[in-house]
Amino acid sequence: MINNSTIITESPLKTGIGRYALNLYKLGFFEHLMHLSYTGKSDFNEYIYFTKHWKINVLTSYYFGGVYKDYVKRYDYVFASSPSHFHLVKYNKNMAGTILDFSPIKYPPTRSLKSWFLKNLKYVSKLKGVVTISDHIKDEAKKMFRDLEFTTIHLWIDNEKFKIRDKTEARRKLNLDDEKIYLLNVSGDVPRKNIDLLPRIMNKLDDRFVLIRIGESSRILPYFNDKKKIIALNNVPDDTLPLYYNASDFLIHTAIYGGFEYPFIEAMFSDLKIMTFDTPISREVLRDKGIFIPLLDKDSPDEWVDHIMKYYDKRIDYGELKNHYLPERAKKEYEDFFKKIEWI
Repeated sequence: MINNSTIITESPLKTGIGRYALNLYKLGFFEHLMHLSYTGKSDFNEYIYFTKHWKINVLTSYYFGGVYKDYVKRYDYVFASSPSHFHLVKYNKNMAGTILDFSPIKYPPTRSLKSWFLKNLKYVSKLKGVVTISDHIKDEAKKMFRDLEFTTIHLWIDNEKFKIRDKTEARRKLNLDDEKIYLLNVSGDVPRKNIDLLPRIMNKLDDRFVLIRIGESSRILPYFNDKKKIIALNNVPDDTLPLYYNASDFLIHTAIYGGFEYPFIEAMFSDLKIMTFDTPISREVLRDKGIFIPLLDKDSPDEWVDHIMKYYDKRIDYGELKNHYLPERAKKEYEDFFKKIEWI
């Protein structure tokens, strides 16, 4: 345990960043975890915010500190789960953090978010240490900050939560048809997730196939020719999510960029086949265990449909690869990192 320490996150628990913060907290190094919210909303038990307006909150935090400054000044050690809080190193010099990816620059949802991300990256050199969650992101970081050192620590998973279960029983609990072939997609609706491809894929498959889409889907729903071929779920209870992996026949992950991608290891531990674009991060995480689609045309469904028809009834043996994504490996690597920056 690091004395008088806290992890701060700027994202809700249901997001990848929020989940990463909680998982890091559960490794047992930090005394506290706090959501320093810029939207004024949270799904954490505890959170701090100034107003309900994102722009006012980020400007207050960046230029004046406000309640966000007051929080980080309470602690001897502060770990930021993403760059959005890196500027708070102005108020606590003993701060480290993580860069999960550079999507706010490469695929920005808005110009404001891109600008905010770039403002915070200016403070990378002030941190005691920086973790990247993949070697691919580490390489991107080193191109931007040639004189700085970054430490790659891959993500990990709760292997008691995501595990192999009986498919028929999982489908019974979820009221799913045992005769259908279910394709699972779990992601947000942001540009890099490329979910516009999903209706194009489903419109070319016959009615044996059904897409289970977990995440905001309202924008793409009108493009499905047959609405019976999609089950759209925006919010799934935490204890129910693993069952959808167990009940499915494929994870189809259409993202064109990412820092790691949690669904890869969720599917892996559930013994679910993974189909994804052939990107540096998918190769780094899955090695040779994925079904890879060449990223020649991000909008074309043809290769996806061909591969789904070819592999839907096949198995993939993940073997020893699962061991790399257990909490024990991550805990040892974080312990080494914290020793290196002299926090323990």
